Formats: sequence, C-alpha cells, structure tokens
Amino acid sequence: MPPPKPYAGSVSKRHQQRQQIMACLYMQDMQPEENIEMLYHAYCEEIGISDELDSSSFILETLRKIRQHQASIDTILQQHAENWAFGRIAKVELAILRLGIYELCFGASTPPPVVINEAIELSKEYASEDSKRFINGVLDRIATEKTSSC
Repeated sequence: MPPPKPYAGSVSKRHQQRQQIMACLYMQDMQPEENIEMLYHAYCEEIGISDELDSSSFILETLRKIRQHQASIDTILQQHAENWAFGRIAKVELAILRLGIYELCFGASTPPPVVINEAIELSKEYASEDSKRFINGVLDRIATEKTSSC
C-alpha cells in the first residue's frame, strides 16, 4: 500500500486520521499476528509522521474498537456485500469497509452521509476505479437498514 499522499490544506485532520486507520487495518490484515499498536507505531515511523498523543489517541482507540468489533463488522459486511464472497474483497477495500461499518454501527458521532463520502474518497485514493461503487453500495445499504443491520 502506498503511503498517504502529502496533506494539502484542504484535507481535514479527520480524513488524515482515517487514512492512517485504513492503512493500519490493511497492515493488520496482511500481518494478523502483529499487535495493532505496534503496527501503528511502525507505520508512523515508516512514513515519517509523528504519532503524537493528540491524534494517535483517537487513531489507536478507533483501531482497538474496530478490532474488538471485527467479528460483528465482518458479519454485517457479509450480509450486505451482495454477490461477493468475503474472500474476494480486496484487502484495501476490506480495510475501508471495516472502518466505514465501524463508524456507521459502533461510532456515534459521524453522520452516515459523511462516513460514506469519506469511504468513497479513500477508495478513490487507494483502491481500484470500480471500488467506489462497490463501497458506496455496501455502506449505503447498511446505513439505510441501520436499525436492523447493526
């Protein structure tokens, strides 16, 4: 996975944090035996960014909660990824979807349209051209059925 693109003035801090969370989720999928905190610190060191407490506390807390809820997140994903075998979902898309599903179902503060838009933006930056439609469809179905899905 390529490192995040240089942060332009128009990229929000929260988007930057989502980029880092997505990258760490991808790394965790590739190295499941590794501790998520160690992966995050290694990631920060590798790309030359500081993992200072102000942003890393949010990032690490989100990573821990996603790992805590991963079985439920994956079940929700499998239920809503119509005609897609779970094993066929690309690792980058999987990381983006896990973050989006976590925010829709377990995170309370971000409105669903923002979650979906952020996931689409991440897919445009890091995944294939067709990924944005797939990710949008899955997250939109989950958001629409939120009371019964999550």
